[in-house]
Amino acid sequence: MEQKTHKTLYSAHAWIGVISGILLFIVTFSGIPALFDHEIEYWQYPTYGEVSNNFSSDKKEFDLEKSIMAAKNINFDYDDYFIQPASDINNHIILGHFSKDKEPELRYLDANQYNEFSASPSELNHLLSHLHTNLHIPGKWGRYLVGLSGMAMLLAIIAGIFIHVKWRKEFVMLRPKRSWRLLLTDQHKLLGLWSLPFTFILAFTGTILGLLGLISPILALAAFNGDVEKATIAVLGPKAELTAEYTPVYPLNKLWQQLKIDLPDSSIEFIQVSGLKIQDESLVADRGGIIKFNGYHKHKLSNLESVTYNLSTGEKIHQGSFVEKGPFQRVFAAVTPLHYVLFGNIWLKVFYALSALAACGLILTGNMLWLNRRGHNMEHWLSKLTLGACGGLVVSTSLTFLSSQLIYAFKLPEGAHLHHYLEECVFWSSWGAVIILPFIYQNGFKLSHILLRLTSLGFLGVLLADGLINQRWIGFTEGWIFNVQLGILFTALLFIYLDWKMPNSITSKEDIKNMRATQSS
Repeated sequence: MEQKTHKTLYSAHAWIGVISGILLFIVTFSGIPALFDHEIEYWQYPTYGEVSNNFSSDKKEFDLEKSIMAAKNINFDYDDYFIQPASDINNHIILGHFSKDKEPELRYLDANQYNEFSASPSELNHLLSHLHTNLHIPGKWGRYLVGLSGMAMLLAIIAGIFIHVKWRKEFVMLRPKRSWRLLLTDQHKLLGLWSLPFTFILAFTGTILGLLGLISPILALAAFNGDVEKATIAVLGPKAELTAEYTPVYPLNKLWQQLKIDLPDSSIEFIQVSGLKIQDESLVADRGGIIKFNGYHKHKLSNLESVTYNLSTGEKIHQGSFVEKGPFQRVFAAVTPLHYVLFGNIWLKVFYALSALAACGLILTGNMLWLNRRGHNMEHWLSKLTLGACGGLVVSTSLTFLSSQLIYAFKLPEGAHLHHYLEECVFWSSWGAVIILPFIYQNGFKLSHILLRLTSLGFLGVLLADGLINQRWIGFTEGWIFNVQLGILFTALLFIYLDWKMPNSITSKEDIKNMRATQSS
């Protein structure tokens, strides 16, 4: 490679990383709890565990008719709504209605008795997952910004691949006893090389998911002559065309059995019902009413599948699958499973989480290395902003986990709304305070140690609070409860280790010159 080209790629790699680094850290770090969205929700609310125990002790096959009748009996009466069957993690049924102008309405049913029970008052898992998907920015602009950050990460990775020509040597190079700059350089290269496959997949899939609103018309133009609605129907199935003429509904459990024939190796995640109502204490269906089953193929990566039936006749009117499609469609269908690990087992999720932590370290070392090479240390505004924004997110996450446990102990009479409001107050206020703190407290290295210790204490406090409040001590729990507790303990120990290994100060070039001058005199 010519020296000029190498220098151009090196500059592009550095500047893209610096400009988008803080945003990339926020998106990447918040993606770790987003990976374990359901697991965190299950661990956080003990009632879910009680429902799970009841379901597991006498596990029965999902009864679609009972679920729909239970929805009608609790006045969950909409023309269009979703049902999420029980899964290995969430062993309860979720009813959902989504509208453009209001918050989604969610109701929860015991998967054994089909009785309604109260949902978790906490929204911690959604608070962090929405930070990952749209940065809590209203409308589509937050998602677009996340997509652009993924594109920046992809460009930085591609440039990094070309500039690191001695990758075999750099794969194992670490010089911890040399200068701070060499340590940053080695750590940055090690983290980048070892996490390269994951970061590339993350950046590629995140770009597509974030910019899907812009990409879908282009895809529709290529495959369906610009007809976005036709493209949507081809993927997701048709919409219901309600006629207000009602007939007896086709036996729904027969459709559930038929589903096993039409989609034999699929895990059904969502059921959309359109056009059902109760008339004379029995279910009737609109002639244009439909029921749509959406799920994932259990053994394929491009695993999105769906089938749609008419509610009156039971006729199959659409079936969509990417399993046997062409290479372009299979790649497109693999984007969501690859990004959110909708395949494999829990160990694959753990690997993704560890790789995401490595990517966070890659981003931080890249910013610090850029500053150090230009003679800037912790006094530079970018260094302060990086410490405050990135360190603040980590601290606020641990404190919000802890505060959520403590808030739950008080059994607030206002229920979920106040619980969620207090969680958000803790999260945003603690993050904002830490962002400002580096501009007030001048010793950046000492502040870094304080933030690391505060984070580890926060996560250890979560385990202590879980034991005292819920009587769930780590080592005496099992299943998903133990898995989440183990993950929290590992996170706390990781930050303790980073606090131990991180130096308390660095020696500048001027300090080295002065030391040498003193020694020579």
